[in-house]
Amino acid sequence: MDKRPIGLLDSGVGGLTVVKKVIKKMPNENIIFVGDNAHIPYGNKSQAEIISLTLASVNFLLSKNVKVIIFACNTATAVAMDIIQKQISPKIIGVIPAGAKCAINASQNQKIAVVATQMTTNLHAYKKEITKYAPKIEVTEVAAPQLVPLIENNASHSEYYKALSEILLPLQTVDFDTLILGCTHYPIIRSEFERQVGSHVQVIDPADQVAQYTYNLLKKEHLLNANLAVAQHEFYTTGKVEKVNELGRLVLNDSTFQAQQI
Repeated sequence: MDKRPIGLLDSGVGGLTVVKKVIKKMPNENIIFVGDNAHIPYGNKSQAEIISLTLASVNFLLSKNVKVIIFACNTATAVAMDIIQKQISPKIIGVIPAGAKCAINASQNQKIAVVATQMTTNLHAYKKEITKYAPKIEVTEVAAPQLVPLIENNASHSEYYKALSEILLPLQTVDFDTLILGCTHYPIIRSEFERQVGSHVQVIDPADQVAQYTYNLLKKEHLLNANLAVAQHEFYTTGKVEKVNELGRLVLNDSTFQAQQI
């Protein structure tokens, strides 16, 4: 039994969509989450900036003695995970490998679309991961740099509709049956995506597979917390606490959600 917490990081509140799935899968586990809201979005930053900012969050989590770290951020996974993993001993789990494998299993017509941040698409992170395991699958990537700021500011339905209409326009001529939400912010507006792509398209949230993979890893390494006491969850942000609290309560459906500023 290992009572040390699971650490999660993101550029903002999007990572809480992964926290939600992790808590559901492993209710006994203690959680520490840090969102770097002060520097959001990561998707339009240089690789050097992303690595530096991600490393700062990693070091914060290490100071909390976490037993594993989940990069609940696609951009950080694409740019910084492999580099930082070489520098620390706790295992890092990224959302991109999980999302890619889930989409491969889901697609029937071998055509997958990915909507992600500018950096994630520039690096072809999902396409590389998918074709590594299933080279015959066609992957179409679309960048959506405008979405994260809208979600962080809790935009209206009409604003999301307008933005998604423009973002998804290049996919109108693509016969895809599976859509990966390639940023952990996007599941917050999953219903908006589903409304626009239609019921014939399966929308993939990598968080489900991330939670399962984390459970499997902790079980294999004998790191699960078998303590039946109420789990302790801590949430931190580098940004404005009030805004994070508003979205955090919405995402986790928890009126008691309270973030601390660092």
